[in-house]
Amino acid sequence: MLSVVVMGANEHGRAALERRIAAMDGFVVLPNDRKQLEDADVVIVAADGTGFRTIRRIASQLVGVHPPLLLVVDKPFEELVCLPWLGARGIVLSSAPDRELADSACLVAQRGTVVSEEIFTGERLSSGHLALEWALNRDAQATLEALSARELEVLGLVGTGRSNAEIADRLWVSSNTIRSHVQRLMRKLGLQSRLCLVIFAHELGLVNVDDIVMSSDESVPAGRPVD
Repeated sequence: MLSVVVMGANEHGRAALERRIAAMDGFVVLPNDRKQLEDADVVIVAADGTGFRTIRRIASQLVGVHPPLLLVVDKPFEELVCLPWLGARGIVLSSAPDRELADSACLVAQRGTVVSEEIFTGERLSSGHLALEWALNRDAQATLEALSARELEVLGLVGTGRSNAEIADRLWVSSNTIRSHVQRLMRKLGLQSRLCLVIFAHELGLVNVDDIVMSSDESVPAGRPVD
């Protein structure tokens, strides 16, 4: 029997996925608590409309536990490229048949890796990879030297999947300032989307893994200046 813990911010989506898995032969669903996480063969995350923030928060809860993660998503979203750095070993669409979901869970539990073919065939994700292929053929060192210290810091935080507002809170500046930094980074790097920036930041080693798993509910000191 494969022991599974199901997590997700949306209670309805999590409960539906839990019922679906419980009905499959060879699976037992454990209660969602810290002790059971330690005993689970795999954690399956219902990453529906809540997207990357949910996944990052859940990953932060799993620090020190390390069960492999299988993500069940309604549709591809750009920050999926960050998921290998969160420890996710599998991504499958919620529309996948039960057999595919079961096989994916078994493979992930054995520390294998599986990604549904449909995940990276969406226009948003594939166009990002095409644009990045051109960008990464450039001289990486020269590219980095053309960026200011602040731009490098912003680029690294973009690579964690944070929104402009979250980065602004982290750096004590306004969202408009971060938006300007992001637009300038795209121009300097010759990239066409935020997705490309995310991949670029990871490829160049600018992303701190600890920053990725940090909870999205980070506290911000009172009196944060806005520029």
